[in-house]
Amino acid sequence: MKNENKFTEIVKRLGVRHLIFFVTMIVLAIVPLFVNSYVLKIFQSAAINMIFGMSLNLLMGIGGTVSFGHAAFYGVGAYTTACMWYHFGWNFTSAFPLVILFSAIAGLLLAIPMSRVTGRYVTIITLSYAEILNLIMRNWTKVTNGVMGILNIPNIKLFGFELAYKDEQYWFILVLVVVSYVMINWLVNSKLGRNLQAMRDDSIAAEAMGIPLFSHKVIIFTISAIFAGIAGALYAHIYGYIDYTVFTSNLSFNCISVVVVGGLGNFVGTIFGALFLTILPEMLRNVEFLFNYRMIVYGVILVLVMWWNHSIPGAKIKAKLRSIFNKLIHRNVESVEEV
Repeated sequence: MKNENKFTEIVKRLGVRHLIFFVTMIVLAIVPLFVNSYVLKIFQSAAINMIFGMSLNLLMGIGGTVSFGHAAFYGVGAYTTACMWYHFGWNFTSAFPLVILFSAIAGLLLAIPMSRVTGRYVTIITLSYAEILNLIMRNWTKVTNGVMGILNIPNIKLFGFELAYKDEQYWFILVLVVVSYVMINWLVNSKLGRNLQAMRDDSIAAEAMGIPLFSHKVIIFTISAIFAGIAGALYAHIYGYIDYTVFTSNLSFNCISVVVVGGLGNFVGTIFGALFLTILPEMLRNVEFLFNYRMIVYGVILVLVMWWNHSIPGAKIKAKLRSIFNKLIHRNVESVEEV
């Protein structure tokens, strides 16, 4: 009886979205017990994309600012940890503070000019900034090894302990997904988060109420860049090789797709969006008769998901399903309370 009451309290405190997130994390945590190394690698990529997607959703869904150059921060994080190992022999733990620092600086340098413009100029500035950083990655040979990239990046080491197995690496990434989710949601529910949402909904009214638009935009851009940099650092150590071709506008557009599919401001949706858009292409690749047409099928499915998420009929269907799900949850909770 006491355990049932505790479960009821947990459901009420967490809310449906947070409950879905933690249940999803538990399910994902047992994935290594049932899949081979190839499939586990795909789930590692999906977990990294969850952090990357949440970083952009924080900027777009809460801050109300679109970034078409988010791959730049991902690349800064990846190159920071890779270069620290390549030139100085530093491991992941040693390089991690610099990943945060350099990603924050990269975000700050873009945020200062970008926070004073709106509309199509945002697209131009963010794309241009990402291209500039990509050119630096390509041509600063003494630091980044240029077009050759950086090879044989070692596994993640935590205070001297090496995560040598894929399942250990995967669980560590999931831990960072949970930490990122908790921190981002704490930020969203803080005074800063409420101010950002007010700015997103009506910037003129927010400014009239005394909210400093410029400083808030700079702060959210910098924080978003830090999380993107962490995702990039994980990518470098998990895959063991990076070069400038990874961090292009295509990566930014893929991240935007994850956010849009999951829903702006919906971080649980971002988790499922990252899973869907990472796993789906690999599933289509393994279907023999779809192999040559997999990108067409992928595009059609993506369009259908967009229709589901952002059309009036799709919204009505989602609202109906959500109401049914909420009724089932509340009915189960009430039955537990009666017992």
